[in-house]
Amino acid sequence: MIVTYKKWKGTQRKPLPFSKNRCNKASKHIIMIIEYQVFSKDYIEKILNNRHPYSSVCPKCGAKDKFHRHGTYQRFIACLCDAGGIVFETIEILRLQCQSCDSTHSILPGDIIPFQVYSLTVVLYLCEEIFINKASIRNTVRKTNGTVQTIYQKLNLLKRSLILIEFYLRQISLYTAAVSIPLTQAVTFLLLPDMRFSSYFHCHGQPIFLNRRNTSSYPLYFAAAFSG
Repeated sequence: MIVTYKKWKGTQRKPLPFSKNRCNKASKHIIMIIEYQVFSKDYIEKILNNRHPYSSVCPKCGAKDKFHRHGTYQRFIACLCDAGGIVFETIEILRLQCQSCDSTHSILPGDIIPFQVYSLTVVLYLCEEIFINKASIRNTVRKTNGTVQTIYQKLNLLKRSLILIEFYLRQISLYTAAVSIPLTQAVTFLLLPDMRFSSYFHCHGQPIFLNRRNTSSYPLYFAAAFSG
């Protein structure tokens, strides 16, 4: 994804990294590369503290093995604890720069949904509780320490993504029925142990549950990597 940033001066409050207010056509683009074989729990070991050269092709110019470390930034992520509750953590994200075209690349773990705090694991867990386990909203709120608003937002996120999910499942021949896929069945397929969300990326050119539109003033570009 490409996110554009503008410089902030004085004591003006700096918004979150994914704020629309930071969009500026004249600024440099930042491409988010999603590492589908690395998750947030082992991101520090496999990405952040890995001092080996990052071997990949620049999504912008095509140069190979031309990256160098270009700092880090902090972002929030909501994860699941062992008891099933939602906990908020801060993760330090590595930023690389291509020495060929000077573009900046943020490396995200595979369980982060760009521009969202709630991780892919949390979204799928909430959908599983409601659609598969038939838990009530009230009991799910009590179990996860979440909010009613959050749960409804994530359920609506699934509904808005259902057409893309169904197309992907048909492409990999998991769903072949003539009728539209029910929400419960879609969640069941997404929870399969061998489900590869990298193949969803290759199918649609974007990560699952992306909830931001691509516009001329706010262009979004993605790349996938598998070096974990």
